[in-house]
Amino acid sequence: GLNPGCGDDITVRLVVSDGVITDAAFTGDGCAISQASADIMMDMIRGMSTEEARALAGAFTAMIRGNATESQKDLLGEALALEDVSHMPARVKCALLAWHTMDEMLKE
Repeated sequence: GLNPGCGDDITVRLVVSDGVITDAAFTGDGCAISQASADIMMDMIRGMSTEEARALAGAFTAMIRGNATESQKDLLGEALALEDVSHMPARVKCALLAWHTMDEMLKE
């Protein structure tokens, strides 16, 4: 994933076996928000099915865009630490970069 506006660049690597993410890692350069968001995501998605991980990405996206339901927020655990990014429009893409990249990968 690449955010050309600010230069954040993240490579997401997933090991998926029988529909379950057994390992996840990322490398990249970027701001603290993009790196923290990617790190939190990696910790959360290990052991999840690909469908669960995509649902989590949807919940995170809704939270960052400021329109998450309480049930979506209940899924987010540690990722709720980034909720205030929703009030910083210039940083929304930073927080979403890894999540969007992972979601796009799992669509395939």
